[in-house]
Amino acid sequence: MEPEGLRAGGRPPRAAADGGLTTGAVARLLGVAPTTLRSWDRRYGIGPAAREDGRHRRWTGADIAALRNMCRLTSAGLPPAEAARAVLAGASRA
Repeated sequence: MEPEGLRAGGRPPRAAADGGLTTGAVARLLGVAPTTLRSWDRRYGIGPAAREDGRHRRWTGADIAALRNMCRLTSAGLPPAEAARAVLAGASRA
């Protein structure tokens, strides 16, 4: 059995028809802690577009793109609150 978040060959799964990736899988993909993703969702609204039954987060490709942008901005030194505003403003223009 493959570890959650990995397919054969160690490649990350596609966020496709199965409803998206789990928080743990996305955290591994981005190299951040799952608690960071949950915190960004709760504090700043940088969260998944959908949730499964039981309120489990499921992250789509668009959600992951926003998270990648958030990671890039915070790595460049922007405080998380400012980075989130920039990410959300960019999403509203798209």
